[in-house]
Amino acid sequence: MGLPMDIFNFVDNIKKHTTEINKEDLAVIVEECKHGHFLHVLSKTKTFRENHTLNDELAKLLLLLDATCLSQVGEGKKAADIIERIYQDSNGKLVDDLILYGNLAFMCDYKLTRKIMSDAVKRINHDPIKAAHAYFILGEAEEHLGKFIRAIKYYKRGLGYLEKAEERDDATILYLHFKLGALHSIIHETDQAIEFLQKAIELADDTNQEIKINSLVSIAKMYGSKRDYEKAFTYLKEAIPMLEGSTLENKLVHAEAYTEMAYNYFDQSKFDEAAPYYEKAITIQQNLPYRTASRELGMIYMQYAYSMEHREKPEKLLAGINYERAIEQLEKANDYELLTSALGDTIAFFKKIGNKKKVRFYENKFVKVTNEKKHSF
Repeated sequence: MGLPMDIFNFVDNIKKHTTEINKEDLAVIVEECKHGHFLHVLSKTKTFRENHTLNDELAKLLLLLDATCLSQVGEGKKAADIIERIYQDSNGKLVDDLILYGNLAFMCDYKLTRKIMSDAVKRINHDPIKAAHAYFILGEAEEHLGKFIRAIKYYKRGLGYLEKAEERDDATILYLHFKLGALHSIIHETDQAIEFLQKAIELADDTNQEIKINSLVSIAKMYGSKRDYEKAFTYLKEAIPMLEGSTLENKLVHAEAYTEMAYNYFDQSKFDEAAPYYEKAITIQQNLPYRTASRELGMIYMQYAYSMEHREKPEKLLAGINYERAIEQLEKANDYELLTSALGDTIAFFKKIGNKKKVRFYENKFVKVTNEKKHSF
């Protein structure tokens, strides 16, 4: 895989500095770039500096290349130091240069990105596309820094510029609506989140099905948290058929859609309806290349077990298996209240079916967890 050289058009720009004397050495650097041999590139640029005289423009170009390579090999601090130095030394600080430096900084230092792009947006006058791009990168940097309110502010400014531009960038407008919906959800501004995600659904077409599906499931989860089950079902019933056969089939969002459908039935004590959706969600979870957080997965197993125990025709064997799976996950979650509550329900279940061995086993766990909690103070 090659370097993200399109950020500063390295291959095209290097041609301007090619001479009979340096062309072979520059060709080697370009070739190493194309193959993504980052450490080789760094070695070749060092040798090039030793063997050739560089004008200011070529020197800066090679430094930008070094910064890009260093970012790719995990040397973010060294990369950021180079970009910071070039930024500080820039004469006149042209907007295009600042946007370039901000983009490069995004690969290695979000705070430096914030610094450079904040400077860039102050200098942009009448170019909505450049302004939108700068605000978009600013928003992403703030999001990565966990500053979600700032990210929302910058994403909205970027969106405002895009919507005023003569040529619409529909893909980015759609993506920004999705991002704004997600961020408003994170900070618990549910109404605003639903508004932006609903707009994303309206803007999405057949080429944007992943965003549409994620938006549908996200809105369903928010309505579910409000116990507005009818609206939640409406969005889930649209999302689930779309998931089947899509690029998101059997991925995490597919499991989340099934889990949400299951929980909406579970919370209404409709256990026969809930159980099949929990089963589908668990099947996907078990085949994911990574696991959902232990707390969430433990709760899924717990609710599935309770549903199997309390459905019209109880399936006690499956209930017991999943109570035990729930405890196994919740023991990893470092949530004392949740674990002890789950242990209580599990003990009650095994008492009900007369399994004294399991009762003793989980009672001992309960005592151990309680004692560990006391000694932690």
